[in-house]
Amino acid sequence: MLQPRTLAVTNSQQTLKLITSGRLTGLPHIVELRYTFIDGRFYAVAGNARSDWALNILKSGTGKISIGEIVYLVTATSETGVEKEKVLESFRRKYGPAIVNQWYRNAQMCIRLEPLGLPSKRGAIKGELQASTNFSEWRRKGIDYYQYVAEAFDSASEEYDYTISHNYINSWIRRRSISELISLTRPSDVLLEIGCGTGTEAIQISKRVARIVATDISEKMLHVLERKVFAKKYGKKITGIRARAAEISAVQPFLPNGKVRIAYSFNGALNCEPELYKVPEQLAQVIDDKGYFVCSIRNTLCLPETMSHSLALQFDKLAVRRTQPTMVSVGGMDIPSYYYSPAAFTRFFQSYFHVRRIIGLPAFLPPAYLNKYYLRTGVFRPFLEKVELAVGGWFPFNRLGDQTLFMFQKA
Repeated sequence: MLQPRTLAVTNSQQTLKLITSGRLTGLPHIVELRYTFIDGRFYAVAGNARSDWALNILKSGTGKISIGEIVYLVTATSETGVEKEKVLESFRRKYGPAIVNQWYRNAQMCIRLEPLGLPSKRGAIKGELQASTNFSEWRRKGIDYYQYVAEAFDSASEEYDYTISHNYINSWIRRRSISELISLTRPSDVLLEIGCGTGTEAIQISKRVARIVATDISEKMLHVLERKVFAKKYGKKITGIRARAAEISAVQPFLPNGKVRIAYSFNGALNCEPELYKVPEQLAQVIDDKGYFVCSIRNTLCLPETMSHSLALQFDKLAVRRTQPTMVSVGGMDIPSYYYSPAAFTRFFQSYFHVRRIIGLPAFLPPAYLNKYYLRTGVFRPFLEKVELAVGGWFPFNRLGDQTLFMFQKA
């Protein structure tokens, strides 16, 4: 039986996340649902009997519920008749008649989600620069850096796609990055990706090239990629390999003649490589002469961030990137991440590569962890994004963004 204290707070939230496995793909499927909590059980209502989340959990019989830092393993049963009416009445008390009449008046399914014992607790999924541990505290634990970072991204893998896709700015950054990369590609290219995560970028880019060798240090991220490749029948298009950036030449046996014309790394994967100084030489071994390396890293100075916090009178957050490494939150764990100015990052590569282009990513819009504030700009968003596209590639704005996108060409 759940502890009374847990019961007291369980119904206080407005929504929960239900995590199921896709009945066809086996991939994590996450949906945010209104719910009610009655006699130690959760109940959710589906307006449509074909709702994926309901079909998924009824087929598998089990799933997970996430509410803040609390995670429950649950079994699922469909309810009808008196039990369903009891749930709808509880919904009316919790959310009000207007919401119930609008969304659930003709509800076709009511699902009982019964916890399998006591819940577990994990770190809350927070914004990137909302870590609660400082570097000194982390270092005193004596943890192996690569193992810890791999565990953090393992922890994030299940909700990674949901988190990125539900963040407008993150999605905008992804589209812009892919667009710049594709401007260089040819249909015959085999590409090398460093830090592929769950493979969302690789799957999109693979439609424009012959093949992608996608690497990551997280086993669970690669497992999600493998499930996507299997579900989409992309078996010959994408190969997932566990490797870290500082040892990327180890993947040469998987490359045609040991080299590629283009390699890429997006979304700050290189910020989690403390031996960054090794990466340019490693890349030089796997990239053809006059080939390209397109990558993005997080910047030590973000002008939109500074302006946003100044306008909000949050002066204590103006210098959050000043000290390196910067602690960031990934998958409910705090990890050290190394931010770089564009000039400092370029110096690592100057012996092997020339800079062909630098883009602020974004240079004018706020960083992704301030997404909810940006969404409040409403009808002004199209104008703001036109400004972003106009100034993002020009000095000095291209050096003052949350991230910086580099287009290097091998010397």
